[in-house]
Amino acid sequence: MWATIGRTSAIWLGKEATRWTSVSAQVWIAKESGVLQPSIESATDESWYGVIDAVNDSFTTKNASTLNLQGIVKDDSIWYLLLGALGKYTKLYCVTGTPSGWTPARGDVLSWTGAVLKKIVVIGSTTYYFFDKSTSGSIGNGTWTMTATAVNINAHFFEVLQSNEHPSFTIYDDDPIAGSYSPYCMISSFEISCNVAEYMKFSAEFTGKQMQTASAQTPAYASENPFTASMSWVRFASDESGLNSASEQCVQSFRIAVQKNLAEVQCFGQTDVTDIYNQQFGIEWDFEAVYESTTLRDYVLNSQKKAVRFYAVNTNATALATGIYPSIYVDLMKAGFSSWSKTDSNDELIKQNMWFTGQYSTDAWTSIEILLLNGNSTWY
Repeated sequence: MWATIGRTSAIWLGKEATRWTSVSAQVWIAKESGVLQPSIESATDESWYGVIDAVNDSFTTKNASTLNLQGIVKDDSIWYLLLGALGKYTKLYCVTGTPSGWTPARGDVLSWTGAVLKKIVVIGSTTYYFFDKSTSGSIGNGTWTMTATAVNINAHFFEVLQSNEHPSFTIYDDDPIAGSYSPYCMISSFEISCNVAEYMKFSAEFTGKQMQTASAQTPAYASENPFTASMSWVRFASDESGLNSASEQCVQSFRIAVQKNLAEVQCFGQTDVTDIYNQQFGIEWDFEAVYESTTLRDYVLNSQKKAVRFYAVNTNATALATGIYPSIYVDLMKAGFSSWSKTDSNDELIKQNMWFTGQYSTDAWTSIEILLLNGNSTWY
């Protein structure tokens, strides 16, 4: 007899170059929970045979797979989950400099190279400009000019892919008993949450094609830098451009969730799913804070819209460049506040809870974008 505990199981995945065509694993993801499971549907024969028994026969009619993966947000492997959640990835190039003539803005296009300014982030007292092409020296867009100095950091940018065919993955599940894998796995929902005094956590739910047998593997994990609540902050501003100068909010918990609303397509003659598509893209956030003023409540009552930033910086890790550390910036361009409540315990501090949804911003041309700074320049 052979038995094993759950800690001996491991999950690894690889991004598919062609949807539903399996690939070798690219990363092992440390997990707190999650195993690849079959998702089976059956048709039953409940014909009456003159007896009281309810079922006479059954056949398996659908055979797919699911994975609910949960773990700690770390600066390297989270790249794959962010890609699966939002769909579009761009490697960015960072510069600093002092502009003249006008203030650079997100979306500006450089006159000579066509490089697009995708993100502006203030770290400490320095403003960093992130472009989708390598650039340095004298740059400008016809309105402003700047002598740009390149900053050698690895910047990874994620935004919503406006398509119903987001990236798919091959997921492998390995334990001492058996190995299995499932191709054409897509994220159906993704969540990042953080509670005070704890690690930042993720939850990613996948749906994929039928599980198949895989050869046993030896897990090998890369060294990564985790994020905690003590490294995290929340900001509100009128729009995305104001987030760099906005004040920090004192919160005790925070959660952001992306819903992809997957649709599985199954054809006659098959028990496996043929295609998987993401449909409407939805975002929801909520957080808890001490009730100290009516400011947050009035956001709801007055139907105000705000840009929101949830970010974390791990200054305990080795610096990526002077003053820059592994970090993640999650920016919601337009939050519609939908609900607010306060606690009513007689013997505890009064807390307030707030819920809001992400909305598409016609000014920012998107609803959400994420900037990840880490030490990985080749893995992806």
